Amino acid sequence: MRLAVAMASSTVLLAGTTFGAHTATALDQPGFDAQVRKAGLSSAQAEVLQARVDAELDRFGGTQTAANEIRLPDGSELLLPLPGEAHARDLDAPARVRDQRAPSSCGSYTFCAYSGTNFTGTVKRQRLCSEPISIVWNGPGSWSNNQSSGTRARMYNGSGRLIYTTPGAYSEDRNGDWTPVARVDAC
Repeated sequence: MRLAVAMASSTVLLAGTTFGAHTATALDQPGFDAQVRKAGLSSAQAEVLQARVDAELDRFGGTQTAANEIRLPDGSELLLPLPGEAHARDLDAPARVRDQRAPSSCGSYTFCAYSGTNFTGTVKRQRLCSEPISIVWNGPGSWSNNQSSGTRARMYNGSGRLIYTTPGAYSEDRNGDWTPVARVDAC
């Protein structure tokens, strides 16, 4: 059963977040300047990206680990698309062999939740089984279950009731609905 059938939509709420008082840009962060330059971002685009990262840090906490990536307190990662791009990409990832069915932003042994359909927008990635990830998006979205073969993720509503179990890995839903989902237990 597809997530779209079992549930009801996801948009990134970045536009509605309040930007914090951070003044640094990705160009000022150790190691991040090389990522920004390699990605071909202008200084203005780097500032826009850093403002988005700062807004997410203010909203969720955590630690910036790459120009467009945050390690959240629950152990999951938030990966933001670069300015002008629909798909988030991992700027600090080494070249790797991966399951070609999975989106490039969702490496092996990972469950990925996307704020937009067709693996677009912000990505919330979970590699650890110790903590469920919270889903803060409402509306259309997508997910990729690229965990070890056969592993199923479970989705719960705000009351903690199980509302959907994914097929075993590898599985995906390119057009689902995050509205009823409050958290995902990746494994």
